[in-house]
Amino acid sequence: MNNNISSIIGPEMEIDGNVSVNGDLLIYGTINGDVKSDGDIISANNSKVNGNIVSKNASISGVVQGNLIIESKVTLKKDAHLKGDLKAAIITLEEGARFDGMCSMVQQEKYKSTTSNPSSFNTANEQV
Repeated sequence: MNNNISSIIGPEMEIDGNVSVNGDLLIYGTINGDVKSDGDIISANNSKVNGNIVSKNASISGVVQGNLIIESKVTLKKDAHLKGDLKAAIITLEEGARFDGMCSMVQQEKYKSTTSNPSSFNTANEQV
């Protein structure tokens, strides 16, 4: 992940609706909607995302209630809690991270077909 944060959702902010960013996004607050970035997404401790996250890379320290669809690398930090499915090429879970969902490791080339439709992520019930 790089250090060129282009957008920040502050700790006092709550957004009701989808967020789309060209570049990197740092989340301290709450987003009630899907988040899409062509760069990196970093969610700080105590942040909340109630929706899917689609990005190149992600580092999660807060709570996410939705699916993560990450092109390259995702890291669930020790304070993270993911309540949803995870699809990424590289997955790192720190000790203490909580993850309630299905996990799929994909090659980066396959990412291109899933980003156009984040709901294309099949859950275990849909695969049966």
